[in-house]
Order: sequence, then C-alpha cells, then structure tokens
Amino acid sequence: MSNLFFVILLAVGFGVWKVLDYFQLPNTFSILLLILTALSGILWCYHRFVVLPKRHRQVARAEQRSGKTLNEEEKAKIEPISEASEFLSSLFPVLSVVFLVRSFLFEPFQIPSGSMESTLRVGDFLVVNKYAYGVKDPIFQNTIIAGEKPQRGDVIVFKAPQQALIRTGLGATRAAFAENLALSSKDNMSGVDYIKRIVGKGGDRVIFDAEQKTLKVVYGKEGKPCEIDCETKAFEYTQNPTNPAFPNELELTEKGDVTHNVLISEYRRYSGPEFFPQEGMQTAEWLVPEGQYFVMGDHRDHSDDSRFWGFVPEKNIVGKATYIWMSLEKEANEWPTGFRFDRFFTAIK
Repeated sequence: MSNLFFVILLAVGFGVWKVLDYFQLPNTFSILLLILTALSGILWCYHRFVVLPKRHRQVARAEQRSGKTLNEEEKAKIEPISEASEFLSSLFPVLSVVFLVRSFLFEPFQIPSGSMESTLRVGDFLVVNKYAYGVKDPIFQNTIIAGEKPQRGDVIVFKAPQQALIRTGLGATRAAFAENLALSSKDNMSGVDYIKRIVGKGGDRVIFDAEQKTLKVVYGKEGKPCEIDCETKAFEYTQNPTNPAFPNELELTEKGDVTHNVLISEYRRYSGPEFFPQEGMQTAEWLVPEGQYFVMGDHRDHSDDSRFWGFVPEKNIVGKATYIWMSLEKEANEWPTGFRFDRFFTAIK
C-alpha cells in the first residue's frame, strides 16, 4: 500500500510542479518542496500531539478494563491511522532537513551546457553555497540576513533575467524587453538557472574588444561610476597548449581579478547588433548599474551572457559555485559514458 501511495504522491507532485511551471515562477521546485514539507509537518504534528496521546489513553483504558497488556496488533486497532497519512507524516523529518539545507545552505547544480568551459564542463555536478552572499528566502529571493557582496571573478548561479530567454540575435530586442519590464516595476527574474562568472559590478565600465576578444574594466567607486583617479584593469592573456578536450578552440589563461582559463573560437567574429546596447555607451561597452552585475561565460564565443542581454540584479543571485563533487563523461544532450574522476571534489576557481 505504501508503495502505491508513494507512486500516487509522485504523480500528484509532478502535476503540481507542471502547474507551477506554467505560471513561470522563479522557484518552482522550492515552492513544491515547501508545500510537501508543510503538509507532512502538519500531519506529523497532528499525529504526534493529537492522535498518539489519544491512542495512549484509549490503550490504557482498554488494558485497565481487560486486566491484561495488549499486544502491538491489538493496540494498532485502537484509533488506527491510515497508512497513507502515516507514510506522508513520516517524510517530515527528511523533507524538513532537505528543505532547510537546500534553501539556506547548499544547493546541487548540474552543468547543462558548455558556456563555462574549460572551467566547468558538461556533466559536472556542483555545490552552490547559498549563504555566501547572505541568507535569502527560498521563494521570493528577498534577503533575510545580509552577507558579503559578490566579487569580480566569482562564479555564480543566478535566475536568468527574462530577456535572456528571448531567442534572438539582436541585443536591441532584448534591451527593449528589459526596459519594458523595468517600466512595469516587475522583478526581472525568470525560473531558469544560469551559471556565469562576474566580470563587473555596480559602477564598473566593462569594455569588450570584439576583434581581439579581450576585456578591460574601469572600476567604479562604491557602486557609482568613477569620474577621476580611476583604476583600470586591462586583462592579460597567455595562450596555452592545445587542450585535447577542445581541439577546435584556443585555450587562454586570462589574468584579471582572478586567473583562470577561457576558450575562444579563432574564426568567430562579431558585427555589433547582437550586443546589448546601452544609452550613452559605445558598442561593446557597458556601464553596470548599482546593485547589478555584468557576467560572462568562460567559453567566450559560445556563451549567451551580459554582452547580449544585459545585467543580473543582485536579487537574482542564488549562490556561489564552490566545488565540483562529481563529474560525468558526457556531452550536451547525450547520455554519459563514464566518470571524470580527476574532477571529483575540486574547487572552482
């Protein structure tokens, strides 16, 4: 019976998930997990504080009347609890731990695409530290306890801005969509998780050389654009030997706010219209608004990022990617063929 109820519970849960997903809520899984945890918690409390004390009283009376101690089978017949109800309430301790850990401490994340290669590869399973930047509520992403601010060079998981999901090669189309969202005072947050590296934060001016594919950042001051005595960081690049895992790409070591590898396609060129335009700025230059971040993928020519759809509000940030705990040998949209044991339990830089 419990196996059948478990199957029914999964089916109902999947149905609720699809309904929530239809409304494109940012944290569908968290909402579903909260509902299940609350439901099982209510049943657990009802059994613990209402049903069981009542059963104990009834058993004591029955034993007093009969003058003998009842066995477990006889006790089970007094104030019986339905198997389905008992099964769901028994899930409460496990669900509550999962909900607390996943919502406020750590969340697993799987790399679905190659936009962060060669730092992160398709098939990598990550640990995302959710309290690195403070504690947020798991549903609306509002900050409960403030923490450190995200820094340049951090690899972050975030809820993609809604314009990022528009499949177009024109940055102006995405910019217009984002502007309309801003005018409607909506939170610019979709339900899709992205992972990228922070290049600039509020007040920074990010300059991307589309021909040389290099970066330069003019640092802001306290979230505001710098006007005088500005500090400028021109990223430095060193070409690495050919990486057998990426024989058709050039792998470079990028030395900016952190040092890490990037991949570029030697023959990929940019024409300009695909970049996200910003009023008062040159093409391929962006001034990061206060409280927002400019992010890029390490696979520079195969990453849909801030260059094409704009900025990530701080509220959208889920957490900091810290470790790879498992890695499967696989390609995008293909079944795994083995494990990359050398990537197990490695820190993300």
